Amino acid sequence: MDRESSYAPTTSSYESSSLSDAVSSSRRGNGDPSQASTATIRGDSMKRAVRTDNAPPPLPFFSQAIVCQGMVYCSGSIGTSPITNQIVEGGVGDRTAQALNNLGAVLQEAGSSLRNVVKVNIFLSDMTNFAAMNRVYDTFFEEPKPVRRHHLNPPSHDTK
Repeated sequence: MDRESSYAPTTSSYESSSLSDAVSSSRRGNGDPSQASTATIRGDSMKRAVRTDNAPPPLPFFSQAIVCQGMVYCSGSIGTSPITNQIVEGGVGDRTAQALNNLGAVLQEAGSSLRNVVKVNIFLSDMTNFAAMNRVYDTFFEEPKPVRRHHLNPPSHDTK
């Protein structure tokens, strides 16, 4: 079986933190693309949309993930329950766990998993949430841990 790489952004909480841009390597189970749409881009390069009901639905203008040339690129998300489509109750840790569960579901649908993630970008609105996010994040990844980049992304306040 050919080895694929995966790229997956996600978000961990509504107002406190988010995870984005997780890159992973994957193996597509039996290579059956029946659960994804496929389109030709730039000649013979193929891209395939990934869609699962085990993660919150994407907004109409993007996909949960795209597989292209052996990479899986996942859209960002917040700690939303795929069942209720609402932000999960609790704090940053609860929302981080939900976001990572959502990411795992999308990666699984694409033929990958969290075990293969190689890069994650984390967005926090307040650095005081870093420790709570990090405690939960650490439980989702085994060695070797993915590389990470942290961004302070304070909530914007519309002045209009």
